[in-house]
This record gives sequence, structure tokens and C-alpha cells, in this order.
Amino acid sequence: MSKIDYYQIALDKAKELGYDTIRYAGERNGWRYFHLIKYSLIGKKVGLPQYVRIDCNGIVLNLEEIDDILWALHQEISLNNL
Repeated sequence: MSKIDYYQIALDKAKELGYDTIRYAGERNGWRYFHLIKYSLIGKKVGLPQYVRIDCNGIVLNLEEIDDILWALHQEISLNNL
């Protein structure tokens, strides 16, 4: 059984969607959450942040539910001392 590199999977998805980098935003129910970031948008108010979640098989899904986005946002803030 090989170990999945969640960070690399999320980074590949970010590049595919036109984002520059990612930040880990927590884990819940076997899903790992990552915030996709564009450097050009830092400091600007552009609506809800873009998050993806990755399951234990490496499947990537975009977060669309407001509850999941807000949970990931609060987790990211507490994990990264933002």
C-alpha cells in the first residue's frame, strides 16, 4: 500500500484551476481540506475562498456547500494562526 501525497494532489489541482499555492485547512471524516490561493488576490475581498477536499483514495472534490467552506475557513484560521 503506497502512501498518498495529499499536498501534491492538492497542488496539482490548484495549478490546474489557475491558483498559485495551497494551505492545509484541516481534516474531517477522512477528508483533507486545502485552501487554494492566488497571490494576486491576497488582500482583496473577492467572496468566499476556494477550497478542495481529498479523500483517502486521492479523489479531489471542490467544496460548494457553505457549511463545509465555513468549517474549512475556521479550521485554517486556527491551524495557521491567521
